Amino acid sequence: GGLSAMTPSRTPNDRGAALLSILMIVAVMSVAALTAVDALGRSLSLAQVSSQRSQTMWAAHSTESIGAVAIARLLKLDDDALRLAMKNQQDITLPFERGVIQARLSDDSNCFNLNAISAEPGDVATVRLRALLEAQGMFPSDARALADSLTDWIDRDTEPRAYGAEDSYYGTLKIPYRAANTHLENLSELRAIKGFTPEVMDAIRSLVCVRPSRSQSALNIETLTEADAPLLMALYSSELGHEDALSVIRARPLSGWQSRDAFLANSRIQSIAAEARNDTIIGVRPTHLRLTARITSGSTQETLHLVYASDTTGKAGLIQRTTGDF
Repeated sequence: GGLSAMTPSRTPNDRGAALLSILMIVAVMSVAALTAVDALGRSLSLAQVSSQRSQTMWAAHSTESIGAVAIARLLKLDDDALRLAMKNQQDITLPFERGVIQARLSDDSNCFNLNAISAEPGDVATVRLRALLEAQGMFPSDARALADSLTDWIDRDTEPRAYGAEDSYYGTLKIPYRAANTHLENLSELRAIKGFTPEVMDAIRSLVCVRPSRSQSALNIETLTEADAPLLMALYSSELGHEDALSVIRARPLSGWQSRDAFLANSRIQSIAAEARNDTIIGVRPTHLRLTARITSGSTQETLHLVYASDTTGKAGLIQRTTGDF
């Protein structure tokens, strides 16, 4: 209540800029779609493909092309336009012969990359994972057990950690299998790891991700939500309590932070010693973007999740493709 009263109301210019940004994204997606869907139609006609499944498959390929073009143009926007575009998401409907694609573009930067974990002693990412799990309400012993089990799953030896699990455990299960001994390919793989029950998965699903990179990318402070508070606590500073993290997120101006310096000037952030903060983990532009598309052709329906990573030059490339719910 008090925060809202002190926050300036959105001006007509702000609303106009937000609307313009939405229209820009719709236009970008639509223009990209014209070329891709037209090519799709020709391909289907030439191949005389009649099955709904094949229609869906070709639409999925076209969606990847649409996403690549749209995101490339999106990343060329200045910080203000990009911020508003990410804030004002909406579904875009793209029809094609015998079907329709419903797509949504969103910021996918704010998550803990589980592949940043290594088996090295004193691994910082492992410490931060345990902090994240505890910030999400888990007991320290449970957090350590999950971190140990995950590390055992990806390391190359067969010696279990104190609270972890290796082949000696997985081999005794009703349907035995071995630890992967390599990094994760997708989140669904967690289900095979000791301790990652459906309840645990539900608790962490929105906070963790699996990237091809072995490093943790920056959080986008412009799109952090209150549900992301554990990420700030674990990745930015262990001196942030839950209420403190919520306070910082809620303090974001309607027009956005606009710069890292503005975020760092927040009184709660200023009260934390510089050496206890991880200032490099925050940014004001997305490092990853997700295109979620539901493709329908007749009675066939497919959900496609595409994740694109942007590099330091502003270019983006597809790094992950997942179908169905996970």
